[in-house]
Amino acid sequence: MKILRFCPFMLGMFLFSSFSVFAETGDTVNYVNVLKKSPGYNTGEKQFFPAFTYQSASDPNLTHLRLTYHLDSVAGSGNDISRAIRLLEWFHNQVPHEDVGNLPVLNAENIIKNYREKHISQGCYPLSIAANEIFLSMGFKSRSVICFAGTYPYSNGGHVINSVFIPSLDKWIYMDPQFNAYIKDEKGNFLSIAEVRERLISGAPMILNQTANYHHVPSTIEDYLYTFVAKVIYRMISPLNSEYDSQTRNNGKLLQYIELLPAGSIDPSVDMFETGDHKTWRVITYHTNNDQLFWQKP
Repeated sequence: MKILRFCPFMLGMFLFSSFSVFAETGDTVNYVNVLKKSPGYNTGEKQFFPAFTYQSASDPNLTHLRLTYHLDSVAGSGNDISRAIRLLEWFHNQVPHEDVGNLPVLNAENIIKNYREKHISQGCYPLSIAANEIFLSMGFKSRSVICFAGTYPYSNGGHVINSVFIPSLDKWIYMDPQFNAYIKDEKGNFLSIAEVRERLISGAPMILNQTANYHHVPSTIEDYLYTFVAKVIYRMISPLNSEYDSQTRNNGKLLQYIELLPAGSIDPSVDMFETGDHKTWRVITYHTNNDQLFWQKP
């Protein structure tokens, strides 16, 4: 029996708990079929939320991150997509995944430092946050993308990945730091998160990079894409402001998100990404059914 490990959110406690997706025939729901039956998007919906922002690499915190970890050398020379892939792979090898409680300070330096000093691994959410800051520090426009299943009233598992804008391709690219994963089509073109979702629905072919892995065990496209990703790519949430230390929850912090839902979907009110007051911080979440607005170019 094949088992794929990942890190869903534990609602209300903001932890990541253990979960296994069984790929063997008959053990699970066919999530590709579930996704195919989901409603479409409404591209006629107008924008009613503030514009996404992306912090400049000249920010002092991002500059410090870049210099501390010699990220210019990590990225190396070559085109932007090859540099982004090197950054992804480097960070994937810095901090392994494990289902543990989040650190109180969620930024790349603290996440890397804690693993180097205390061997504390992290869940998919902190890994995506750290990867996002690494991309930003090197001048890439990047977002963390929180993905949930379409089951209500609870999220029933989730995963967090990154969407990185590649100027030479003029598009967003799917990148997953937990699995060191990115996706191409049958012609070798890099795919975005939106295109991966579309191809899961349409059945168009996709190719997972050979270096994708979980704890050095190679990932298979059947387990990773058609079982795991297909389940959690129903509703997607991104921070409105992509910047250093944006997800640390401390006194007086306002966290803002944009959530993309298929038209007609019911948005659950039970998870901590919905608008409301949470202890000493506040969350505002804007919702849209227009995927073109959610994935607008920076």
